[in-house]
Amino acid sequence: MSQKDKLLKLADENNGILLSKQVTEQGFSRSTIKSLVCDGLLEPIQRGIYVTKNGYADDFFLLGQKFKNGIFSHETALYLLGFSDRTPIQITMTFEHGNSTTRIKNEGVRPVMISNDFLLGRTTIVRNGLTIRVYSIERTLVDLLKPRYEADYEQLIPALKQYAAYDKKDVNKLFRYARQFGVEKQIRNYMGVLL
Repeated sequence: MSQKDKLLKLADENNGILLSKQVTEQGFSRSTIKSLVCDGLLEPIQRGIYVTKNGYADDFFLLGQKFKNGIFSHETALYLLGFSDRTPIQITMTFEHGNSTTRIKNEGVRPVMISNDFLLGRTTIVRNGLTIRVYSIERTLVDLLKPRYEADYEQLIPALKQYAAYDKKDVNKLFRYARQFGVEKQIRNYMGVLL
């Protein structure tokens, strides 16, 4: 099997997506990617990301690759976690203070900057066969209730109701996060009615 065939097989195993990083890690030459692009078998869709004719990379995956230091959060996380059926009008990602927001905003992403507990509640989901970084539902609900964030209550209230009926909910974690971020009273008010 030639290097080209091996790379195409690798792409097929990854939903038709090939990352330059994977090519290097597997010990292949990057010139093989250029050759596959010239042959029309791969198409560059973003720096370091290539897709086959049958491959598919959605915007969430591409933004996650472009902004590796960000985590999908707030209403975007509700959607990705299945707690909202409304596709976000604007994608929201959380970043640690110190990141420049100019490039992020130019991509149409709403950046939320925080200085503490950036990694708390971070998890990954698999969407269309691709791994995406997102906050857990407990962290997301707490983030939406923070006073400095103007949450969309038309999405928040149904998400809280769905969470109350969710068989994998971790109420202890929810209250621990709420206490840590100073929104325990709000969580107690909502959950006291729903549970």
